[in-house]
Amino acid sequence: MLSIQKVILLLDDYHFNEFKNHLKDSNAELPLTLITQIRKDGWEQKESDMLCKAVYGSKDEKNKKKFFQLVHYTFRLTSYLSRNHPSYLQHNISIIEQHINRGELSKANEIAEVLLDIAEKIEDFYTAIAILKYYAQQAFITENKTAAIKHHQRISELLKYEHIVNQIYLYMRQNLNFKGKSSLSDKEMQEHLSFYDKYRNNESLSVQLLSRFAYCQTLNYLNDNKFYSEETVQELDALTDDLEKNGFVIFSFSDDIQLNVDYLKLKHLIYKLDKDELQKEAAAMIKKREPLRFWKNYVNTPEIIYLSIQASHYLTHYCYGYRKDYNEHLPKEVKTQIGFYKKKCEEILAKPIWNEGLYVRFINLNNIYCGFLLLGTKEEIKKAIEKLESLLVNFQQIAFQRLYDALFATLMIGYFYLNDHEGIQECYKRYEKLTAGTSKNTENDVTIKAIYYTSQWMNTQRRQYVEKLQAIYKKTKENDKLKHVQTLIGDMISYFEIPS
Repeated sequence: MLSIQKVILLLDDYHFNEFKNHLKDSNAELPLTLITQIRKDGWEQKESDMLCKAVYGSKDEKNKKKFFQLVHYTFRLTSYLSRNHPSYLQHNISIIEQHINRGELSKANEIAEVLLDIAEKIEDFYTAIAILKYYAQQAFITENKTAAIKHHQRISELLKYEHIVNQIYLYMRQNLNFKGKSSLSDKEMQEHLSFYDKYRNNESLSVQLLSRFAYCQTLNYLNDNKFYSEETVQELDALTDDLEKNGFVIFSFSDDIQLNVDYLKLKHLIYKLDKDELQKEAAAMIKKREPLRFWKNYVNTPEIIYLSIQASHYLTHYCYGYRKDYNEHLPKEVKTQIGFYKKKCEEILAKPIWNEGLYVRFINLNNIYCGFLLLGTKEEIKKAIEKLESLLVNFQQIAFQRLYDALFATLMIGYFYLNDHEGIQECYKRYEKLTAGTSKNTENDVTIKAIYYTSQWMNTQRRQYVEKLQAIYKKTKENDKLKHVQTLIGDMISYFEIPS
């Protein structure tokens, strides 16, 4: 029996209808025809040739080749169930118990055999362990010592995989969170990476994929330069392919690993693509990932990631509000898009979803919103500054150190657009004090310093600030990921006629 046949037989009516409707919505007509035929046949399943004929009308070699491609493709589409309903097999445990209690051992074992095969394939450890326990006890009762030991050994292996998955999540939650330490020694950094790297070639696919994601996320979280290396780009591409290829593998409910990998890839694209290409790529990435349904209950991370990318894009390419009337003369289509994103931020911020545990994400979304405000009128720029200053005061007891450089970059830009040199100086002092000894985002840090040195030169005409500005300008020329800051500094030097 083919894997897709086994999956469809094991689905209850709810999950079958969920999968069927998903295929309808995706216009997957042939997969829909295939699963409908399988469901119709029930446990008296057709052999492959006859199922091919039922779907294609013929079982000749040409159609058989297409049929097996369809079978493989349709099984991969069960990723919808794995991601939205990772416990979709578990009701079968109760069904097996019911058959046993009615004295229907052969039927119970028939279901158990099919269930164990699929549970192991999709790495539904909970279900697989439950069936192995059933088999182990059955072997003990029937005095089959060898089989009983074999089943218990397999249970130990699956429990080990479950334990490793939990250890990876535990390690990530302890070490990769906004409230944790953000500045590490090389030795500490290597310890983190080594912890994940040792599971890279684990026998379990879910362990492999989760550890590889955690490795890349660690580089990103700690602002390590290796995150932007070609090696990491290749790893993210390979990880994306492997997640797509093995989308049927079960992960924890409400963990959107594919989305998180997409976000890491987008961080690279910001520095590599021009503005039109980035816009298309960002939109395509978000749209191709149908949002997992659990997001209805929480702050919608996919939506916020998309808004973050858009804010970064517009600030990167239109961050020239210090020029006279620059924001007022932005292209009409740019203003329209910025207006749309501002409204979207306002709608999310107004939702009753911000509980006490979401302070950091609330602050982050406000900073994204203020980024869009900086591209508006003088009044909107003032509003952005007031909002950010209020956040820094009202949430000063909350640990959000990893957002400091982003918040202060937005603040410094706002003060600069308003030609408020005193505000810039005070803001810079606070930034240096609050971020001393911590790891910073290089682009934000250089942007902050560039604005400060430019402002100080404009205010004092002292040569020392020209030299400092030229030093970081040179630094941007030596780092490809700082090319946008390089353009900004070059424009400020030219516009304000800063001497070389």
